[in-house]
Amino acid sequence: MIEKVSVVKCKSYDEELVLEKVRKALDLIGFKVKQGTNVLIKPNALMGKEPKQAVTTHPAIISAVCRILKEKKCHISIGESAGFMVSGGTDYALEKSGIKKVAEEYNAKLINFDKSEIILKKINGKILKRIYVPKLVLDAEFIINLPKLKTHTLVGYTGAVKNMFGIIAGGKKAYYHKTCGNQKRFSDLLIDIYLARKPDLNIMDGIIGMEGNGPSAGKIKKTGVIIASRSGIALDFIAEKIIGFSGDDIQTNTALIRRNLKPEIEIRGEKNIRVNYEKPIKTFRGRLEFLMKIFYIIINPKIKINYKKCRKCLACMKSCPANAIRFVNGEIKINKNKCIMCYCCHEMCPESAIEIGPSKFVRFIINLKNLAKKVLK
Repeated sequence: MIEKVSVVKCKSYDEELVLEKVRKALDLIGFKVKQGTNVLIKPNALMGKEPKQAVTTHPAIISAVCRILKEKKCHISIGESAGFMVSGGTDYALEKSGIKKVAEEYNAKLINFDKSEIILKKINGKILKRIYVPKLVLDAEFIINLPKLKTHTLVGYTGAVKNMFGIIAGGKKAYYHKTCGNQKRFSDLLIDIYLARKPDLNIMDGIIGMEGNGPSAGKIKKTGVIIASRSGIALDFIAEKIIGFSGDDIQTNTALIRRNLKPEIEIRGEKNIRVNYEKPIKTFRGRLEFLMKIFYIIINPKIKINYKKCRKCLACMKSCPANAIRFVNGEIKINKNKCIMCYCCHEMCPESAIEIGPSKFVRFIINLKNLAKKVLK
C-alpha cells in the first residue's frame, strides 16, 4: 500500500492562514472526516511552555483541526500526558501552551491522561508485551496525532511516532526510559507504543520547529511547513528529508527500516523543501543514554503509606487510574509494578497519608548537605 504524505508551505501562525493550509494538506491526501465522529486529538504538550518557544504544538494548528471537526459536528476530546516530573504537571502544560484555551473555545473535553482510567493491553511488540494505556485512547473512535517538528537528543528527532509516547501516563514514561535507556531499545519501544493504537490521522506542526538539542532546549527554527498523512510512519520519513537528516540521524526511522515497517510513500504538494536542521550533539548522545538510566534510578521519588494517618477510606484506591492500589487483609497495599507514579493517590488522600519522599540517594545528598552546613557554622 502506498501512503500519501502532503507537504504544504505555511509562513506564519495566523489562524486563518493555518486553517487554509491545514485544509489543503488534508485535501491533498484525500482525507474527509465523517459526520458526528468522536475524535481524540493528541498534541505535543511536553511541558508548560508558551507557544512561541516552539516546544509544544501551536494552538493555531489545534484550533484549525477543531474548526474542521466542528463543521462536521464531531465530538472532540484533547488528551495528553506531559513529560515526567515536569513542573506543574500535565494540567499546567496544557494551560501554558494555550491548548486549554482552544479546548474551551471549541467546547472540547480536555483530558489529563495521568488522571484517566488506565487499563492493561497485551501487545506483540519487540520490547513490550503488555502496556498500560488510558482506556480513553483504546476506546477512541478516531485519533488525530498532532506532533511538533523537533530534534531529540536521544533518538535524533521527535515526530509522529515519538509523539504517541504521550499516551503513557505519569511516571511510567520514566520507567520506560530507565529500562530502555539506549537508543536502539528505546526506539523499538516507541514503535511498539505507536503500533499499540495507531493514530488515524497525523498532522505535523512544522511552521516553526526546533533544532539542535531538542525537544525542549534546542534552537527555534523557522521551517514553514505543515505535513499530513494517515500514516505517522510515512510522515516521519518525509520530515527526515525536509530537515536534511539521513542514515542513523533518526533512530526511530532506522528501527522502522530494521523492522520492515517503512511503507512506499507518495508526496503530495511541495516536493523539494529542504531546511537543514542542526543535529543533536552526537558525542553527547552515548553519554546521555547512560546518564538518563542512572538519573531515573537514583532520583525516582518513593511512595509510601503512613499507616498511622490512614483511615482506610479507600480514596486512594478509588482514584488510582492504574488500579495499582488494593485493600488486603485490612491494609492499603501499593503494587509497585503497576504504579505509574501519577500521584493521584497523594492528591486525593484526605488525611495526607500517602507520602512522597526522595529516593535513598537524594536523601543521602540532603543529609550530606545538612551535615556540611553544621560543620561550616
